[in-house]
Amino acid sequence: MAIEKLKKVHIVCLKEDRERVLNRLYELGVFHIDKLDSRFMENGDNYFSRPAYGKTSDEITKIDTILGYFNQMGTEQKGLIGAFLPEDIKFTEEEFGKIVSKFDLDKFFKETSFAFEHYTKLTEKENILKEEKKQLLMFSDFPFEFAILNGTEQTASFIGLMNAKRFTEMVSENGDVLESAFIHKFGNFGGKVKFFLLYLKEDEEKIRTLVKKYGIEKQSMPENFGGFVEEEADRISSALSDIEKNKNLLKARFKEYHKEKGKLLALRDCYESLEKKTQSVKNALESERTIVFRGFVRLSDADKLKEIEDKFGGVVVFSDPKEYDAVPISLRNGAFFKPFEMLIKMFGLPSYFTIDPTPIVTILFSMFFGIALGDAFYGILLVLGSLFFLFKYKGNKGVESFFKVFLYAGSVTIVVGLLTGSFGGNFFPTYFPKSSFTRFLKSIQLIEPESSNGSIEFLTLSISLGILVQLFGIILNTIIRFRRKEYAEGIFNGIGWLLFIPSLILLFFIGQYPQLKTLTYWMLIIGTVLLLAGGWISVRQTFFKPVAALVNIYGIRSSYGITSFLGDALSYSRLFVLGLSTSILASSFNLVSKLIGGLFGSFGIFIVLFLLLFGHSLTFLMNSLGAFVHSIRLNFLEFFGRFYDIGGGEFK
Repeated sequence: MAIEKLKKVHIVCLKEDRERVLNRLYELGVFHIDKLDSRFMENGDNYFSRPAYGKTSDEITKIDTILGYFNQMGTEQKGLIGAFLPEDIKFTEEEFGKIVSKFDLDKFFKETSFAFEHYTKLTEKENILKEEKKQLLMFSDFPFEFAILNGTEQTASFIGLMNAKRFTEMVSENGDVLESAFIHKFGNFGGKVKFFLLYLKEDEEKIRTLVKKYGIEKQSMPENFGGFVEEEADRISSALSDIEKNKNLLKARFKEYHKEKGKLLALRDCYESLEKKTQSVKNALESERTIVFRGFVRLSDADKLKEIEDKFGGVVVFSDPKEYDAVPISLRNGAFFKPFEMLIKMFGLPSYFTIDPTPIVTILFSMFFGIALGDAFYGILLVLGSLFFLFKYKGNKGVESFFKVFLYAGSVTIVVGLLTGSFGGNFFPTYFPKSSFTRFLKSIQLIEPESSNGSIEFLTLSISLGILVQLFGIILNTIIRFRRKEYAEGIFNGIGWLLFIPSLILLFFIGQYPQLKTLTYWMLIIGTVLLLAGGWISVRQTFFKPVAALVNIYGIRSSYGITSFLGDALSYSRLFVLGLSTSILASSFNLVSKLIGGLFGSFGIFIVLFLLLFGHSLTFLMNSLGAFVHSIRLNFLEFFGRFYDIGGGEFK
């Protein structure tokens, strides 16, 4: 339950052994390669340069392209929950080896690309036919073959659309022009008429004048329209049917292709890992004959690197990390606490020279979540759901960690719910007031949050918890200061606050417990002196020392302060508010469901069940989300703010 101790390592070997050394480091899997800067080496700019490394292989691009085909072909459809969870694909080492050595990626890529290209062309043709079908519907009452629109050597024609009144005027006013033409009105469209006009090409200029004068809209038609409307409709329907059959065949083929997705993901993992190994060379420096790698190794694995000297004649130099080093972080926690490393990584790993807060966050997050949700029934739902997904995704470390967090939080929620008498709100007292389980819940209830006294007790408990957590944060800060040999800061701004804040709290209890009077006053005096001294020595100018001493207590110059303490401690009252809101909202749905169900007689039982299912589902989802968010906040903001320093990246 700590940050693992690391050793800084420099490995020097001959350039001709570069690939063999790199391969061996890769196989050992214990060396974190870090970037080596030439300015850290004497005359490095003159003798050392970056080694060349291979370009990204196109295998990864091919695999990503194929996976893109799957997504576009609809083979990646998942349910609502499944969309947030990874696919559970597993291979043995032997199976993985066979995939890497025998799977023909090039052949598979060509097959899927050809099939997808064919599907794309069919889709494009389908879209064209659908557009033709839409146009055909607009001229469904056209009585002639569409081939007539192609005209002859001496004639031309078009279909026009114009205002109905203007059409009548055009026919009556231009008899001389239209005498040698054929005009046929065949439909109305939104106050406009559609007509077919066949005319001699020698009258083209006269017809063009009519089009402009009367605002005629010429309708364009697809070039491949030739027969009657019914014939074209049959042609389009037949073509669309053939396309649909071919597309379904291609979709079925892609479903078969999709069965190979696991192998593709295994291959991508392999190629990505090899690519990282190849590109890691760019972090090294090389001279004319040698190459130098720098990195870190866990102290427990340091002996494994000594074989580089024995096997390749290289030189391996170990040293302790310094404050200026960007030391990667490797957390070491037992099986119980390890799932909560996920939350720590989500916030940012701690500095190498501080402490690992994972065990503390495990306890605090579970406790905060349990109080904020605070209902035994919802806790049971959370535990059962977590167990289901833990069983379903057994072996998937990421998913297991995620649901173990909720398993712990749900377990605490059950306990808090039983102690506060909340089981689906007041479900049992509302529907089964005389049942033995209702009496059992009442017998073990310690706090009744809905009552005035219970609310005060619950609120006091939440704020008291906040005070203890804040004091614990100061203790951790003090420990870190002493470990860094910052003794003055640890004494004046660590121990000082650990004496001053509790003494202020104890002042409220002196009247009730007179025996605490001497202890409280001494703690207050010593704490005040330490804080004033801390402010006094924090500045060099004599004139400002008294001011600095006073404002140190307020918190301007100190790492803490009265205002900061009050704000952070009161922030924990949100646990009371969230826990109370869960119980009240659930109880409200119980009462409303019972009242509405009673209005429908014997049929009301179905109304009650529906309303209960809807209401409790909504309450469970909303309040679980709230409990998670605020538990995260209380850890990352209020608690981590007292001692936490974000460090470097993860040890890889």
